[in-house]
Amino acid sequence: MDIPEVTETDLADLILRVARQLRRANADELAGTPLNPHQARALRLVARLEPVRMADLAERLHVAPRSATDVVEVLVGGGWVERTADPMDGRSRVVRLTSAGQGLVAEVDAARARAASQVLAPLGPADRASVASGLRAATDAAGPRSLT
Repeated sequence: MDIPEVTETDLADLILRVARQLRRANADELAGTPLNPHQARALRLVARLEPVRMADLAERLHVAPRSATDVVEVLVGGGWVERTADPMDGRSRVVRLTSAGQGLVAEVDAARARAASQVLAPLGPADRASVASGLRAATDAAGPRSLT
């Protein structure tokens, strides 16, 4: 069986289309939670990095520190994270999940899994393995900044 040639731009377009489908499905699934996609991403980053300094969170979110502060304010207001003094530098603040935040992370992760399942359902195990392998190679080549 001949495999049709796919140009780099064709492949890039397909990746972007799937990424848009994933974002849309993720937003639809998150509609059942109190967070929008940007807030959910921040919450997941806090969970993965905690305790995380505000400046590091802003960098990982690729936003200005003030924008990260705005997102964290929403998360603090919901009772999902708390800000405390950085034990290494009392002038800085770190963010940690609360027990309510841990529960919400599980809810957000389940929503993301449902969205991914919906969008990626047409791919069989071999296709998934092949796509994952190729995308890992591309992200590894891009360096550590691509992992945020």
